[in-house]
Amino acid sequence: MIWLLALQLAIGPAQHYENAKQDFAQRKFSEAVSEVDTALHESPYMVPALILKARLAQIAHRPDVAKSCLITAITADPTSEEAQFFLGVVFYMENDFKLAISPLQTAQTLAPSGPLPVFYLAMTHEALGDVKQALELYQQAEDLSRQKSPQSSSILVAYGRCLLSLGRTKESIEKDRRAIEADPESRDAHYELAKGLDHDGDFKNAAVEGERALTLPVLGTSDSQIHFLLANLFRRLNQPDLAKAHLEKFQADPQTTRR
Repeated sequence: MIWLLALQLAIGPAQHYENAKQDFAQRKFSEAVSEVDTALHESPYMVPALILKARLAQIAHRPDVAKSCLITAITADPTSEEAQFFLGVVFYMENDFKLAISPLQTAQTLAPSGPLPVFYLAMTHEALGDVKQALELYQQAEDLSRQKSPQSSSILVAYGRCLLSLGRTKESIEKDRRAIEADPESRDAHYELAKGLDHDGDFKNAAVEGERALTLPVLGTSDSQIHFLLANLFRRLNQPDLAKAHLEKFQADPQTTRR
């Protein structure tokens, strides 16, 4: 035991943090927690370690721990864009939208070329009902994320969803198509395009997109949401058997009772 303690002391907090980062990347979350706790025990104000612990706390559904770590990190280094951004994200995820704005704005100021703070600001303003500001911010986020990637796809999906809610169907469909170009495996993008095509009266192609979404990995959009959409689409397409099959799957999904 003495030699193990001596070895841990010799490694130092920086190496424990690096070990924690590697464990986190490999989704070894319990190992990552152990390593990051050791790093913070030796260096309580190590900002990168505090941010990593906050991210681990979010995964463990402990927003209280995440907020505490991020506030400590910002106290230690107010210029940490990452700490400011993640604090805004935690507030956003907790539906504390008004509290989310300040750290997200600070993160945007600290990293003006980064699309993510602007993107979360857009979603926050949309949640607060400030649609005009949200649309301006969605456009900024899109402009800052020109390279095709899952990140740019997520921005376009949220932008398209907002446009659809305003009845701007054609613009919404265009954003969703570009989201699929950026990430063809995005379930959310195919689902949102299906919704847009449904609103536009193109039920056949909407059903194609919905069925495609159902084959892709579950992230944001649930199977039950897609089954419900497909049930309505096949009913409109006068295919009652398919409509019935999807409706039964929707009703059988446990998520249906929670929505």
